[in-house]
Amino acid sequence: MSRDSRTRIPSALALIALIAGVGCSSLPTGPRPEAGSPPRADGPPGAMPSLSYNPVSDSKTIDGALGGRVSAGNFTVVIPPAAISGTATVTITQPDLSKPYVNLEISPASANGFEVPVTLVVDARPMSPKRLRTACVSWLNPSTGKWQPMPSTVNVESRTVTCRLQHFSTYAVESGGKAGW
Repeated sequence: MSRDSRTRIPSALALIALIAGVGCSSLPTGPRPEAGSPPRADGPPGAMPSLSYNPVSDSKTIDGALGGRVSAGNFTVVIPPAAISGTATVTITQPDLSKPYVNLEISPASANGFEVPVTLVVDARPMSPKRLRTACVSWLNPSTGKWQPMPSTVNVESRTVTCRLQHFSTYAVESGGKAGW
């Protein structure tokens, strides 16, 4: 064995160990999250989390006397006049466009309890017509960690699911007890 072969083999083994230890995602050719967007684990409790680097989000300041509308991804919140007192900032975030989950937030937190229900409208076009017929909005109850189905209305023609909300939290669209499009 030549001297060159004896130095190449340990060098190659060291390079392989370095790549294995670092992982492919850390290499220059690995996936890159959008600047300022850390990976997020999303989905129902107990499910394998999926990483989403590009959540869709929008925030608007709403005058309670006028009401308003905020949309992001497949979700829209319609706030009628007099639902909130004063002004509040409403933020709607769909962490992953391929999944029917949404996080609704309002600031100040004291505004999270509406005088008049707000309406969550879900564009359910990604859902199959069969699943859409039995779809509903569910609320993630933080005290139990379980999804609770809520009274919802399905419009098969417009392919939407609507639900009236008394507060903001995390919501999902499900059909037959399973969330998903």
